[in-house]
Amino acid sequence: MARVVKTEKMSKKKVKVRVFVILFLIIIAGVLCFFGYKKFFGKKDEKQKVEIRVLDSIKDYGYSLSENDSELFRTEYNLLKDAINEDPVDTAKYATQVAKLFVIDLYSLNSKVNKYDVGGKEYYHSSKILMFEQKVMDTIYSTLQDNSYGDRKQELPNVNKIDVKSSQEIEYTMDKEKVKGYQVKMEWTYDKNMGYDTKGTVVVCQDSENRWSVVDFQPTLEPKYK
Repeated sequence: MARVVKTEKMSKKKVKVRVFVILFLIIIAGVLCFFGYKKFFGKKDEKQKVEIRVLDSIKDYGYSLSENDSELFRTEYNLLKDAINEDPVDTAKYATQVAKLFVIDLYSLNSKVNKYDVGGKEYYHSSKILMFEQKVMDTIYSTLQDNSYGDRKQELPNVNKIDVKSSQEIEYTMDKEKVKGYQVKMEWTYDKNMGYDTKGTVVVCQDSENRWSVVDFQPTLEPKYK
């Protein structure tokens, strides 16, 4: 009988040891999971809370300047403000500035958070903006990596110079109606040539009482209109 009792005590002791080891391993695994989550996801959550500040906006026009915008963009943006504030407004000068800012913003992909952050949309006509955004996301921005956490390594273009080759008043057919517009032909360069477009023609028409917006863009100096 004594030997049997001793064996039962030893078995119970082994069970307790096993339970303790299992609980210990579960606790260790939990701690590792917690710190692993903090390392790989916690920092991203903190970075995601950082918002891009808007430095300036032009009331009633929908144009804005953010801290992500380049020096070239800031210079041309201030020239746009000057053109809008003239009395009377020189619509040709105004339209030309809209065209320039549209191109700079569209092709400076390095300042964009992701492919949904479509450049140039502030300068596009309100009736055509959805179609424009979708086309850009499917083409120029289709390979743009997300930078919500500020950790993107992808090399992207930045427009550093833009030259207007010509700007002239034209009649443009929009929704089967002929309207006054300005055709602006431009060429531009980048910090680094990565194979993106370097020339194009923009048509700017009146969007509302005071606002002029882009209604057509073709990456050629010899555009064809329907």
